[in-house]
Amino acid sequence: MLNVLKKSNSRRIIQDSYSFLLVSHTSELQNEELAYLDGFIIDTDTVTNANDIIYSIRTHKNIQVSLSPLFVNSIYKLPKEAAIHTDGDVELNIFSSYIQRVITIKKRIKNLTVPKVISHEKLIQLKTMAFSYSRNKVLTPIATRESYIGYEFPFISLFYKKNEAISLLRNLEKAVKENSLSVSLKDYVHLCKSCSGNYLNFRECCPKCDSIDIVANDMVHHFVCAHVAPEKDFKVDDGLACPKCDKNLRHIGIDYDKPSSIYSCNTCNHEFQNANMKALCLDCETENKLDELLEKTIGSYKITEIGEQILFNQESTSQPQSETISVGSMNTSLFKIIVNQEIKRIEVTQGDSYLAKITFENKQLELLNTDLKLNLTKEISSIIQSYLKASDILSAEKFNSYYILLPETKENKLERLENIQYNLSKLLSDNLSDTQQEIKIEIHKILGTDNSNTYFE
Repeated sequence: MLNVLKKSNSRRIIQDSYSFLLVSHTSELQNEELAYLDGFIIDTDTVTNANDIIYSIRTHKNIQVSLSPLFVNSIYKLPKEAAIHTDGDVELNIFSSYIQRVITIKKRIKNLTVPKVISHEKLIQLKTMAFSYSRNKVLTPIATRESYIGYEFPFISLFYKKNEAISLLRNLEKAVKENSLSVSLKDYVHLCKSCSGNYLNFRECCPKCDSIDIVANDMVHHFVCAHVAPEKDFKVDDGLACPKCDKNLRHIGIDYDKPSSIYSCNTCNHEFQNANMKALCLDCETENKLDELLEKTIGSYKITEIGEQILFNQESTSQPQSETISVGSMNTSLFKIIVNQEIKRIEVTQGDSYLAKITFENKQLELLNTDLKLNLTKEISSIIQSYLKASDILSAEKFNSYYILLPETKENKLERLENIQYNLSKLLSDNLSDTQQEIKIEIHKILGTDNSNTYFE
């Protein structure tokens, strides 16, 4: 059941125990404990007020508030440049049908936090990744003249002024380079070298004096005498006549043809075959040569698996915390991605790489508590690391299961695995009642045709 509660100047909607604030002006946010609300509904069609509300919520210093569900009352229509930062329209008379979406978003942002020490650029990256993750959506920009670069991005555009579009694109490029965001090409834009604006007027101009006062004339080729000249030289009162042989030209294709055109400059009288092209920025009036324009990629962005791990402090969300080891070894989920990349590399280079899996079984160790298992894992990881090369990668799946990626390693250079096997067996045998602890090592040569999933079954 939908309840609208009015307390002083506050307008709250309660639906299935979830609390939402109807907002028509930012002043209504000032006296509210925003962190205790489950979402917001924009209740105005005044674009300035709506933009202020969106900005105040989405850029809020509390990440839980900035990622909160933000809807628009369906009786109002906001421009696309504002609506792109919201979670869409809602009909208040059937508001209960939107609660599942709210539950999904709230569940995904529940454990998100911001590091105490983080740069402004990284903070924007983190929040953008979190927005993509919490909505499980691709952040696709929209074309708009309101933007300097011609495109507005969901969420992240709110953190940059209009003249800071290059910084926005640069931050997205860094996130892609760090593999925290993936990108799908949408468009290329060409921007002014001075102000990075996209509002350009392309003009042909004279290559000698740069004047745009030029005209194009067709070239005429007279078949009989082979004379070639601009069409203006052939013109007479009653048609065309060859200035070389004085014969009249009556039928194109029979008497003559027009093989090309030539430009004439009305400023300096220079004649030329190919005009130069320049782009005038209508924002700052800078003339740009085409090779001076800044070419930037416009893409659709989505958080990657690595990005999700960054959001949750490098811990895998697919494993219980007690099974996710962080002791100087790589997280298993990230390790699987690296292995998959290695398979693709081997497919191209035909090089030699190996994957080793180290396991052991012991009922005594299974009875250890979580802290003791973690200490054991640290000890085992330390022994393994001492025999690895700088290029080798270790991943601890759990206290008795480890993976090692050995890139660019020949079969006759795997003796370090024997040393690892011997020393692990000695460590466990010396500390357990068993006379001899068996350490099992499986070795797989990586092929370009492999499926990485078979390694981790």
